[in-house]
Amino acid sequence: MAQNDVETILLNHRTIRQFTTKPIPDEQVTRFLNVAQMAANTQFMQSYSMLRIKDPAQLAAISKIGNHDFVADHGELVIFIADQNRNITFAKDAADSQHLADFDHFLAGVFDATLAAQNFAAAAESEGLGTLIMSSILNDVPAMVKLLHLPQYTFPLFGVAFGEPNDKPEQKPRLPHAVHVMTDTYHHVADYDAQIAAYDKTVYAYYNTRKGQPRQERFSHMVSRLADVHNPNRADFRSLIEQQGFKL
Repeated sequence: MAQNDVETILLNHRTIRQFTTKPIPDEQVTRFLNVAQMAANTQFMQSYSMLRIKDPAQLAAISKIGNHDFVADHGELVIFIADQNRNITFAKDAADSQHLADFDHFLAGVFDATLAAQNFAAAAESEGLGTLIMSSILNDVPAMVKLLHLPQYTFPLFGVAFGEPNDKPEQKPRLPHAVHVMTDTYHHVADYDAQIAAYDKTVYAYYNTRKGQPRQERFSHMVSRLADVHNPNRADFRSLIEQQGFKL
């Protein structure tokens, strides 16, 4: 069977960090939000919320937190939030609605928001727009909570920036199936080291020849480098999540 249009769009995904100043019509954004809502969700609880940011002052403040200058690089932004606040409010007849604040239900909000965000990004890309899924809003969770007026039993997870692309970066090569896809049990293939060495060469060639900010780096070196990066603002997510009322 031939590759279909949906697969072509998904296989062509690139992260876009620069957008034109062209505004995105509200009705187009509404379509993306509708597609996001149709993603699978846990027990039909729909334990997430989507917050579209339009105020330039809000965008500027989030730019400082998330290391993406929405003022200079433009682009629209939707923040995806794990949200049990709404369901706790709905659960008036429950013997103990606080069960919705436990770790299981927090994870449900994470799962639901993640699936919705992927649907949103795919919808935007299907209409020729570019997207950037950014977890860097977590660089300062207390500031995001205050900025967005987030109530208890909610937690900001990531943003999806989107807009008309102002660049077309080369596509990053993914891991080979031999080390990324398994059957029945978790296991390493016999030539695992050789597979990783070959992938290192592929990634090195990508970074060394790409148009924007080329550098000389292998995948295994990149992972080691990032493993040594310590961001104190992201060191204790447990306490930050608990401050929002969740019981981990």
